[in-house]
Amino acid sequence: MKGRIKKIFENADADAIIIMNGSSVDMTFFYVTGFESGLFENSAAVLYPDGSMAVICPELEEGAAGGKAEVFSNNKEKFELLKDRVSGERVGINSRAISHADFMKLKELLPKARFIDVGDAIRRARVVKDGEEIKRIKKAGEIASHVSNEIVPYLHEGVKESDILAEINYIMARKGAMPSFDTIVAFGVNSSIPHYSTGEKEFEFPALMDFGARYGRYCSDMTRTFVSGREQSRVYEIVREGQEIAFDMMEEGVKATVIQNEVDEFFSKHGFGKMIHSLGHSLGLEVHDGFSMKEDFILKEGMVITVEPGIYLKDRWGIRIEDDGLVKRNCIEILTKK
Repeated sequence: MKGRIKKIFENADADAIIIMNGSSVDMTFFYVTGFESGLFENSAAVLYPDGSMAVICPELEEGAAGGKAEVFSNNKEKFELLKDRVSGERVGINSRAISHADFMKLKELLPKARFIDVGDAIRRARVVKDGEEIKRIKKAGEIASHVSNEIVPYLHEGVKESDILAEINYIMARKGAMPSFDTIVAFGVNSSIPHYSTGEKEFEFPALMDFGARYGRYCSDMTRTFVSGREQSRVYEIVREGQEIAFDMMEEGVKATVIQNEVDEFFSKHGFGKMIHSLGHSLGLEVHDGFSMKEDFILKEGMVITVEPGIYLKDRWGIRIEDDGLVKRNCIEILTKK
């Protein structure tokens, strides 16, 4: 994990960085430790510029840490350990994830420290994946792809949204994964709500399913929409072509907003206007792993990005297609099979 820690310090002018995985979960804790099991609530990792770190966790997580952490039995011991492991005046924190309570405790514990926000440095380090991360995301994408194929026979008259949700999650569990977020199954008019909460509506076209698999803590994210009739089929083809436009443009060195704008313009030419959400987002330990395609960032080799164009007709229905892509030097590798 030394390489990951050093990558954070490339853009962080700090003597040490404290990652608190307390009342607020910070997936950066798992990025730097690589721990595959355990919740590690009330734990911390202190990072140093040379790539080393000190991990502190409660007795509850001692087994999951596998001898790679110092263990405490109460908060007094925890903060004594933490204070002893922090050196230097400039102490980095991840403001995107630390709770106010934890930050105030650090200020009390280290009164002479000058705290600086290294959240952007962490975000930039995490967005470019290393080999092990890519391997896990590919597996998560493979599992989600199998689910999308296996779920088709369950889509028939009389089945409810909640039935399909249960089957999707069950198939994932059988394949050694868990949902990377709350699975969305939306039939008919419900598909017009991008972040719909699955209910009891019986089967009706369009049938939209947005789900992802979490494997080895890493996520996939995909959406499949099944349509019927001339109008839905026409809109589906426009959405599909919009996704192809995006994939054809994606390679190292391209600005994300340029791709977003190109797809928005394509949809506008067909009379649907700009999308009501981003074309996609970075993917990793979290489903939304730092960046949105509406942000002004440059694609780099090793980034994993979702591409999820959608068209929504208010109070009628919506169509979205989503796949995950690994950015390469001159192209993109699609990780979720169509």
